[in-house]
Amino acid sequence: METRSTLTQMWDTRPPRIPEDQGGKAVVGGVCEGIGARYQIDPVFVRVVFAVLSLAFGGGIFLYLLCWINMPRFGMTRSPWSAVVTSGEELTTQEKKERDTGWWLLLGMLIFFPSISVAGDARAVLVTFILFAAGWYFAHQRQPEPPMGLLAGPPEPSLHDATPTLDTSHLTPPEGYPHPGKGLKPPAWDPLGAAPDLWHLPDPVEPTHAQKPTRNRGWIWVPVAGLVVGILAAATMKTGGHFEVRLGPESEQQNDVEVTDFDLTFEDAESIPDIDGFVGSQRIDLSRLEPLKEPKTVNVSILVGQLDVVLPSNAPVEVHCTTSIGDTDCPLGKQNEDKDGELLTLNLTQRVGAITATLPE
Repeated sequence: METRSTLTQMWDTRPPRIPEDQGGKAVVGGVCEGIGARYQIDPVFVRVVFAVLSLAFGGGIFLYLLCWINMPRFGMTRSPWSAVVTSGEELTTQEKKERDTGWWLLLGMLIFFPSISVAGDARAVLVTFILFAAGWYFAHQRQPEPPMGLLAGPPEPSLHDATPTLDTSHLTPPEGYPHPGKGLKPPAWDPLGAAPDLWHLPDPVEPTHAQKPTRNRGWIWVPVAGLVVGILAAATMKTGGHFEVRLGPESEQQNDVEVTDFDLTFEDAESIPDIDGFVGSQRIDLSRLEPLKEPKTVNVSILVGQLDVVLPSNAPVEVHCTTSIGDTDCPLGKQNEDKDGELLTLNLTQRVGAITATLPE
C-alpha cells in the first residue's frame, strides 16, 4: 500500500464533531468532544486548550470556528465547508443543513478575523495557530490510527489489532446515515457473526448498584459559549440578519425579508429591484425577461454565500462580477447584442463566496 504523507493522513483522519444532539457531551458544537474521541484524550483538556489560546494569545475562537467548519458530524463524511462549496443538487437533506451551518460559520470567521488581527498582536495570533498545529501533530504521532467505530468510512482504514476500538453505541448518526460502528469484529455475544448490523452495541453487563452521581462541572464553559453566541448575535442584529429589497427610485417603499436563501424569477425589467443580500444561496432567473424599453442597471450585493444568475435570452445584457474572497464565472462584454431592446447592466458583488452568471441553454 502506498505510503501517504503525515499531513495527508492527519487531514484524512481528522476528528468528527460529536454534538449534544447526537449523544455527545458537547458544550457548543462538539469540536472538543470529537478531538478527544479521535486522539483518546479528555475533552475537558481540549476545552482548556482552546480557552487558554483565546485568553493568552488571541485567535482561539476563530480557531474553534475553523475546526468546526472543517469537521464533519459523527456519521458523515461531508463537513460544513465541503457542503458550502458543493452544488445543492449533490447534497442530501442533512448536508444542506450542514451547508447552512457553514454559511453562519463563515460569517463568524469573517467577524472574528479582523478583530484578532487588528485589536490583537498579530504575532500572538500566529503563535495560536503554531501551537495548535504542533499539538495536532504530536497528538497524531501518539495516535496515528483513528479508533474503529468513530469515523464514517475513513480512507484505507487499518484493521490491525493494535488499532483501538471506540464504543460509540451511545451516539446516533444523522437520519439516513449508517452507524460507523457497524461492520466491526463480532462481539463476544455474537461469536458466529449472525447479526453484523448490531456489532456496534456493547457487550451486556450485569446490573450494578446506582452510584452517587459525579458533579457536572460543564457550567464552567457556559460563559465561553455565551461569549461566542453573544458576539454572533450582536453581529446579526447589527447587520439586520436579512436582505433588503429596494423597489426603485420612483418608489419609497422598502421591504425587509428575513431569509438567507432566495430564488427569484423576473419577466419584466421594471420589477427587478436592487438587492442587498446577507448570507446564503441566492438564485436570480432572468431567462424569460422581455426586451427593455429603457436602459436599466441592477445592483446585487451579497455578503457571504453563492450567487447564481441566469441571464436573459431576449435582451442585451452586460455583467460585471466582483468578489473579495471567492471565484467568479461570468461572461465578458455585452451578450445578446443582436436582440431588440435597451441594455440591461448587472453589477454583481460578493464579499465571500462565488458568483456565476450564465446564459440559458
